[in-house]
Amino acid sequence: MSTVLITGANRGLGLEFARQYAASGWSVIACSRNPGAELEALVAGSANVRWHALDVTDHSAIEALAAELAETPVDVLLNNAGFYGRVSFADGGVAHQAFGATDFANWQRVLQVNLFAPMKMAEAFIQHVKRSDQKKIVTLSSMLGSMALNTLGGMYAYRTSKAAVNMMMHSMGIDLGKQGVTAVAMHPGWVRTDMGGPGAEIEAEESVAGVIRVIAEL
Repeated sequence: MSTVLITGANRGLGLEFARQYAASGWSVIACSRNPGAELEALVAGSANVRWHALDVTDHSAIEALAAELAETPVDVLLNNAGFYGRVSFADGGVAHQAFGATDFANWQRVLQVNLFAPMKMAEAFIQHVKRSDQKKIVTLSSMLGSMALNTLGGMYAYRTSKAAVNMMMHSMGIDLGKQGVTAVAMHPGWVRTDMGGPGAEIEAEESVAGVIRVIAEL
């Protein structure tokens, strides 16, 4: 049985990844700060899903989880946990991240979740991934991290975190590719979640199904 470890698995895309991977017969290690009612129900109803408490900004907690799972090969390490900012995109986060309104403490938190956490997860779990059959590390990014597509400006904290994670994963792909590990950043689309808001283009089910197909083909 293949194993996927998913961060931020208690809602949105992370919860949908857990659902779809479990339904297809994978062993799912679902990680989040709190389980939430929907993830609790999934764990209770599926023998394939187990939950572990994890705050991805707590590097000691990441190291402790890696030690706890030391004997568990991880075919896909899926860095899904993400943070737009203190004020969500749907609730006025564009204005909150406009030039002249910079909240540097908030920006630091965005970088901790979106950039530093995936790096720490990759470094902590690299041996788990290398012992697996598939050997894949995937970090969810965003089109808002694209310089070519940025024609509107603004959203400084979130944009820079995703541009940085794109470069980080590119370097990781080069470095780990020499060891037989595939490492990539992926854009899941603009998805109707708490982060993406109700005006987004696609539902979580469609986004996740598409991402899983691409991961399978890597």
